[in-house]
Amino acid sequence: MLGFRRLFAVFALSLVFLWLGSVAAGAAGNPGRTPNLPLPAPFTQAMCGPELGDITLSIDPTTFRSYIKTFTLKDGTTKVEFNGYARQIVEGNGKTLELNVSGPGAFLIAPDGSFSAVGEGHLFYIGPLDTPQQGLFMYTGHAVLSVINTTTYGPIFVVSSYTGHKTDICALLRS
Repeated sequence: MLGFRRLFAVFALSLVFLWLGSVAAGAAGNPGRTPNLPLPAPFTQAMCGPELGDITLSIDPTTFRSYIKTFTLKDGTTKVEFNGYARQIVEGNGKTLELNVSGPGAFLIAPDGSFSAVGEGHLFYIGPLDTPQQGLFMYTGHAVLSVINTTTYGPIFVVSSYTGHKTDICALLRS
Protein backbone atom coordinates (compact mmCIF):
# COMPACT_ATOMS: atom_id res chain seq x y z
CA MET A 1 0.00 0.00 0.00
CA LEU A 2 2.94 2.34 0.61
CA GLY A 3 3.76 2.26 -3.12
CA PHE A 4 0.20 3.35 -3.92
CA ARG A 5 0.45 6.19 -1.41
CA ARG A 6 3.63 7.44 -3.03
CA LEU A 7 2.14 7.08 -6.51
CA PHE A 8 -0.96 9.01 -5.43
CA ALA A 9 1.14 11.76 -3.82
CA VAL A 10 3.29 12.14 -6.95
CA PHE A 11 0.22 12.08 -9.19
CA ALA A 12 -1.66 14.58 -7.03
CA LEU A 13 1.29 16.99 -7.01
CA SER A 14 1.65 16.62 -10.80
CA LEU A 15 -2.02 17.41 -11.26
CA VAL A 16 -1.83 20.42 -8.98
CA PHE A 17 0.95 21.74 -11.24
CA LEU A 18 -1.29 21.19 -14.26
CA TRP A 19 -4.47 22.52 -12.71
CA LEU A 20 -2.88 25.76 -11.67
CA GLY A 21 -2.54 26.68 -15.35
CA SER A 22 -3.92 29.86 -16.87
CA VAL A 23 -4.92 31.85 -19.95
CA ALA A 24 -3.31 30.74 -23.18
CA ALA A 25 -0.14 32.51 -24.22
CA GLY A 26 2.85 31.41 -26.27
CA ALA A 27 6.30 31.02 -24.77
CA ALA A 28 7.78 33.35 -27.39
CA GLY A 29 8.06 36.87 -26.04
CA ASN A 30 8.07 35.67 -22.44
CA PRO A 31 11.64 34.61 -21.62
CA GLY A 32 12.24 32.29 -18.69
CA ARG A 33 9.01 30.38 -19.22
CA THR A 34 9.28 26.63 -19.73
CA PRO A 35 6.66 24.06 -20.78
CA ASN A 36 4.97 22.27 -17.86
CA LEU A 37 5.68 18.73 -19.03
CA PRO A 38 5.40 15.77 -18.99
CA LEU A 39 1.67 15.25 -18.62
CA PRO A 40 0.68 12.73 -15.97
CA ALA A 41 -0.79 9.43 -17.13
CA PRO A 42 -4.55 8.94 -16.68
CA PHE A 43 -5.39 8.09 -13.06
CA THR A 44 -8.27 5.90 -11.86
CA GLN A 45 -9.61 5.57 -8.31
CA ALA A 46 -12.96 5.62 -6.49
CA MET A 47 -12.47 9.34 -5.75
CA CYS A 48 -16.17 10.03 -5.22
CA GLY A 49 -16.71 7.09 -2.89
CA PRO A 50 -17.74 3.49 -3.50
CA GLU A 51 -21.25 4.34 -4.75
CA LEU A 52 -19.87 5.78 -8.02
CA GLY A 53 -16.97 3.35 -8.35
CA ASP A 54 -13.84 4.23 -10.26
CA ILE A 55 -13.40 7.72 -11.70
CA THR A 56 -10.71 8.34 -14.32
CA LEU A 57 -8.93 11.69 -14.59
CA SER A 58 -6.79 12.72 -17.53
CA ILE A 59 -5.49 15.88 -19.16
CA ASP A 60 -6.38 16.42 -22.82
CA PRO A 61 -2.97 16.37 -24.56
CA THR A 62 -4.28 17.89 -27.81
CA THR A 63 -5.19 21.23 -26.22
CA PHE A 64 -2.63 21.34 -23.39
CA ARG A 65 -0.52 24.51 -23.26
CA SER A 66 0.85 25.13 -19.77
CA TYR A 67 4.04 26.91 -18.72
CA ILE A 68 6.07 27.49 -15.57
CA LYS A 69 8.10 30.53 -14.61
CA THR A 70 10.09 30.88 -11.36
CA PHE A 71 10.77 34.16 -9.51
CA THR A 72 12.42 35.09 -6.23
CA LEU A 73 10.45 37.75 -4.39
CA LYS A 74 12.06 40.53 -2.32
CA ASP A 75 11.44 38.67 0.95
CA GLY A 76 13.27 35.58 -0.38
CA THR A 77 10.09 33.63 -1.19
CA THR A 78 10.33 31.52 -4.33
CA LYS A 79 7.27 31.85 -6.54
CA VAL A 80 6.65 29.14 -9.13
CA GLU A 81 4.00 30.61 -11.42
CA PHE A 82 1.80 28.56 -13.78
CA ASN A 83 -0.06 29.81 -16.82
CA GLY A 84 -1.36 28.39 -20.08
CA TYR A 85 -4.37 26.20 -20.85
CA ALA A 86 -5.43 22.77 -19.64
CA ARG A 87 -8.61 20.76 -20.10
CA GLN A 88 -9.39 18.12 -17.46
CA ILE A 89 -11.35 15.05 -18.56
CA VAL A 90 -13.34 13.32 -15.81
CA GLU A 91 -14.95 9.95 -16.64
CA GLY A 92 -17.20 8.01 -14.30
CA ASN A 93 -20.70 6.65 -13.78
CA GLY A 94 -21.19 6.49 -17.57
CA LYS A 95 -20.48 10.22 -17.97
CA THR A 96 -17.61 12.23 -19.40
CA LEU A 97 -17.02 15.81 -18.25
CA GLU A 98 -14.54 18.16 -19.93
CA LEU A 99 -13.51 21.05 -17.71
CA ASN A 100 -11.44 24.16 -18.40
CA VAL A 101 -9.00 23.99 -15.49
CA SER A 102 -6.95 27.02 -16.44
CA GLY A 103 -5.87 29.20 -13.52
CA PRO A 104 -3.36 31.06 -13.30
CA GLY A 105 -1.76 29.84 -10.13
CA ALA A 106 1.42 29.73 -8.13
CA PHE A 107 3.32 27.78 -5.51
CA LEU A 108 4.94 29.97 -2.87
CA ILE A 109 7.96 28.54 -1.05
CA ALA A 110 9.01 30.65 1.92
CA PRO A 111 12.65 30.96 3.02
CA ASP A 112 11.84 28.74 6.04
CA GLY A 113 10.74 25.92 3.67
CA SER A 114 6.99 26.26 4.27
CA PHE A 115 4.84 26.42 1.18
CA SER A 116 1.35 27.16 -0.04
CA ALA A 117 -0.45 27.53 -3.35
CA VAL A 118 -2.81 30.11 -4.82
CA GLY A 119 -5.16 29.59 -7.73
CA GLU A 120 -7.11 32.17 -9.71
CA GLY A 121 -9.71 31.54 -12.37
CA HIS A 122 -10.37 27.80 -12.64
CA LEU A 123 -8.81 25.40 -10.13
CA PHE A 124 -9.61 21.66 -10.18
CA TYR A 125 -9.11 20.04 -6.77
CA ILE A 126 -8.73 16.34 -5.97
CA GLY A 127 -9.39 15.49 -2.33
CA PRO A 128 -8.23 11.93 -1.61
CA LEU A 129 -10.58 9.54 0.15
CA ASP A 130 -10.56 9.66 3.96
CA THR A 131 -9.22 13.22 4.07
CA PRO A 132 -10.99 16.39 5.28
CA GLN A 133 -11.86 17.50 1.71
CA GLN A 134 -12.39 14.24 -0.14
CA GLY A 135 -13.95 14.40 -3.59
CA LEU A 136 -13.52 16.38 -6.80
CA PHE A 137 -14.22 20.12 -6.89
CA MET A 138 -13.93 22.99 -9.36
CA TYR A 139 -13.21 26.39 -7.82
CA THR A 140 -13.82 29.46 -9.94
CA GLY A 141 -12.40 32.64 -8.45
CA HIS A 142 -9.57 32.86 -5.91
CA ALA A 143 -8.48 29.79 -3.91
CA VAL A 144 -5.73 29.47 -1.30
CA LEU A 145 -4.32 26.03 -0.63
CA SER A 146 -2.25 24.98 2.35
CA VAL A 147 -0.53 21.74 3.26
CA ILE A 148 -1.75 19.29 5.90
CA ASN A 149 -0.29 15.93 6.90
CA THR A 150 -2.51 12.87 6.58
CA THR A 151 -1.95 9.37 7.92
CA THR A 152 -2.77 7.67 4.62
CA TYR A 153 -1.20 9.99 2.02
CA GLY A 154 1.33 12.08 3.91
CA PRO A 155 1.37 15.81 3.05
CA ILE A 156 -1.47 16.97 0.78
CA PHE A 157 -2.91 20.31 -0.31
CA VAL A 158 -6.33 21.38 0.99
CA VAL A 159 -8.30 24.47 0.08
CA SER A 160 -8.01 26.70 3.15
CA SER A 161 -10.09 29.57 1.73
CA TYR A 162 -11.75 30.66 -1.47
CA THR A 163 -13.91 33.40 -2.94
CA GLY A 164 -16.07 32.73 -5.94
CA HIS A 165 -17.91 29.55 -6.88
CA LYS A 166 -17.32 25.92 -5.86
CA THR A 167 -18.77 23.06 -7.98
CA ASP A 168 -18.97 19.50 -6.62
CA ILE A 169 -17.88 17.36 -9.58
CA CYS A 170 -18.90 14.12 -7.81
CA ALA A 171 -22.46 15.51 -7.54
CA LEU A 172 -22.45 16.19 -11.30
CA LEU A 173 -21.39 12.59 -11.94
CA ARG A 174 -24.16 11.29 -9.63
CA SER A 175 -26.93 13.29 -11.34
